[in-house]
Amino acid sequence: MIQKPLSDLFNSMNHGKYDFADFMQGRIDENYKVFSRNTSGNLRKIFRPNKKLKAYHTFLNLFLFEYLPINKEVVFSYRKGFSVYHAVSKHSSSKYFFQTDISSFFASINRELIKKTILAGKSACPVADVEDSIERILDLVCIEDTLPVGLPASAPISNATLYAFDNDLEEYCKRLDIIYTRYSDDIVISSQSKKAIESIGREIQDRLISCASDKLLLNSKKSKNFQIGGKVKILGMMILPNGKITIDSKLKSEMEVRLYFYINNREKFLDYTDNDEQRALGRITGFLNYANSIDQEYLNKLRKKFGATIIDTLLHRPLT
Repeated sequence: MIQKPLSDLFNSMNHGKYDFADFMQGRIDENYKVFSRNTSGNLRKIFRPNKKLKAYHTFLNLFLFEYLPINKEVVFSYRKGFSVYHAVSKHSSSKYFFQTDISSFFASINRELIKKTILAGKSACPVADVEDSIERILDLVCIEDTLPVGLPASAPISNATLYAFDNDLEEYCKRLDIIYTRYSDDIVISSQSKKAIESIGREIQDRLISCASDKLLLNSKKSKNFQIGGKVKILGMMILPNGKITIDSKLKSEMEVRLYFYINNREKFLDYTDNDEQRALGRITGFLNYANSIDQEYLNKLRKKFGATIIDTLLHRPLT
């Protein structure tokens, strides 16, 4: 790979639309807005970039962050052509499961860890002078010393920061015939042996600290063991006793009610989203695309129940 100075790559991509001097020295705090979102009872800050900051992040993604190494055998988040389905499907033949997530994942990824990750992977990217520009790059992607939720570069960075951890945990799991996958902050472990994963939570936590950061802590409230025979629900999907993966029954019921009202009672249909028709339609379209990628058999049942024309029209409606 031929590496070039950051300035050359920036100017060749933007053709004068944005100024490299501003990219390197301009104020950043003027280029995003902060919103609050209640997620599972927790108030989270969401950062929304303006057009310029989004362009800066897109540039950094294309020439730096998307080149950083990740373990593609176990990590399926924020990758083109992959979805949460791929993180779940690897476990479809297992009998025993452990699921957990990392508390405040993005907020726990700090400037120091991001810097370490970038410098460790710099030889794989086309930027020749990463070290010379590293502090400014960190300024552009960090807010208050952490990785913000909502900015374009945050997703690929979050994948790369756990590269050493993913490799170490995968190696450990392979020795014990355990399957490991990760989707962003969600970690799924499974095995044919109950004993093999009895203490896996401790192994995961120890490796997070030793391979990444002592700020990355497992969420004990969301850590659980379960097995085939009971309800095996992983990342919003169900693994049936025969190994088939389908959509959670609660989500199916909710969406079938919405479809019924969409066809038969438009007023009640709009009540679901405070009379925002585009939002209501977008929710159904998103669900149908989700179903299309996971369970074609169930999608065909919806066609029979509500009409193929209606389902396919909604399915192919542009997502907004």
